[in-house]
Amino acid sequence: MTPVASWLQGLSRPSLPDEWEVKQLLARYDIPIPKSVRLLANAALPDLSFGEPYVVKVCSPDILHKTDRGGVKLNIRKETLAITVAEMRKLFPGEALLIEEQLKLSGSECIVGGLVDAEFGPAIMVGAGGILTELYKDVAFRLAPCTPQEAERMVEELKIAPLFEGFRGIRLDKKGLAAVLVASANLVADLGERFSQLDINPVGYAEGRFVALDGKLVLNPPA
Repeated sequence: MTPVASWLQGLSRPSLPDEWEVKQLLARYDIPIPKSVRLLANAALPDLSFGEPYVVKVCSPDILHKTDRGGVKLNIRKETLAITVAEMRKLFPGEALLIEEQLKLSGSECIVGGLVDAEFGPAIMVGAGGILTELYKDVAFRLAPCTPQEAERMVEELKIAPLFEGFRGIRLDKKGLAAVLVASANLVADLGERFSQLDINPVGYAEGRFVALDGKLVLNPPA
């Protein structure tokens, strides 16, 4: 049984997983994610097992551009967490919230994605990520699944490839990003006909590893 089988059964909405659900699937494929708690509407704030500062986000598949709508709060301290949660609930009534550890990032952010090409089928993508993804248009593609060697070649094709070789003192982990690519490609392949689109953006570099800081997954309805 693939890691997606039981995950699909536990979705709150069959074709629209929220960010927390998407990240739980990524973790099943050994893609690093921040420590987090999903706080359902009206649920009490629990004791957190991870330290401050925190990121507080609205957690809904219906709200795609969270930052544009004020749905992401950064640098939240323990003493102001309850107030921030209350403010977010007023702004997004009835929606779940995601409380995450805020990681200290270094280097450039990346994007990892998946899509279904009309001619060739499932494919995986990597590129320069963050809020300027559409501006950079620095991407490479392969069919899914792919090998670690193919994934590394994808990274080497990017304009930001020098960052993986020690450009101006910055040396990102090429093999680490390639491992995220291979895992994402396996996820895409395992979803089969249910898969439509995957967007992991940004993938940030923190504490010597690449971490999925946000994730969106669109599924086709079950047959």
